[in-house]
Amino acid sequence: MAVSLENPLAYCREKVCGELSSLHYATLFQTEEFKAYWLGCFTLNHELRQACLKQLDAGLTQVKLGWWHSALVDAASNTNPHPVVTAISKPVLAKVPAEQWSDLINKVASGCEPKRYNNMADWHKDLRGEMEPWVKLVQARFGDPGTDCNGLLTFWTEATRLCQVLRLAKYLDQGFQPLPVELLAKHGVTAEQIKRREHSDSTQALFSDATDQLLALARQAWKTVPLEQRLFARPLRALFRMRVAELHLHKKSAYKLLTEEKRITPLKKFSTAWTTQVLRW
Repeated sequence: MAVSLENPLAYCREKVCGELSSLHYATLFQTEEFKAYWLGCFTLNHELRQACLKQLDAGLTQVKLGWWHSALVDAASNTNPHPVVTAISKPVLAKVPAEQWSDLINKVASGCEPKRYNNMADWHKDLRGEMEPWVKLVQARFGDPGTDCNGLLTFWTEATRLCQVLRLAKYLDQGFQPLPVELLAKHGVTAEQIKRREHSDSTQALFSDATDQLLALARQAWKTVPLEQRLFARPLRALFRMRVAELHLHKKSAYKLLTEEKRITPLKKFSTAWTTQVLRW
């Protein structure tokens, strides 16, 4: 019997997918089943992060994360599952070993902690470790834990790093500054200058260098992703292309990333999603 996705989709949209959001457009042309899967994954990440960031008491955080662990491990047998569980699909979740859910939850919690990196390799390694449990969930969706998703994992990691740079103005308010010490030193920029949001020719060169590197790595990785995975991961590809469009706006205004976020228009989001889904750009 087909499972109704109406309520799970409504729940996920309320949590992470406003009608003008990038995620809304990135999943706009997906089938209901795939849309529910991707929105379910993003909502699960949102729920876990909220449990870590909004609980003032560490004990309450552990209780909330423990509840999610039980809900995910027992998904197959639960007759009244959480909307996120239904969205991702109980049969898919049932294929994931219990220890992988522990790893995913721990990695999300780790990602909520402000960090400093020594170099680009350290930054990549740490974020790749955070993304790996999510790629295992993609493998479960394909039905084969042995599916090679290395290219997709690398692409997802580099696309996320690019997003972190573009959202730097927001992250600074949260005490997070991902740009590595080595990269700052290369351009003669100090952590204190970043913290004070001081723009200069040096910060412009810094952001240009960082984003050029991340773009090249993401594009190179996407070329290695097998066609079947490319088709499945089109929402991730669309989100990446939207971030690239934002980056072009930053280039025109001298990379004021310490104080500004650029938002592309709904029409641009729509066209980006359409060309990604239909033309497979």
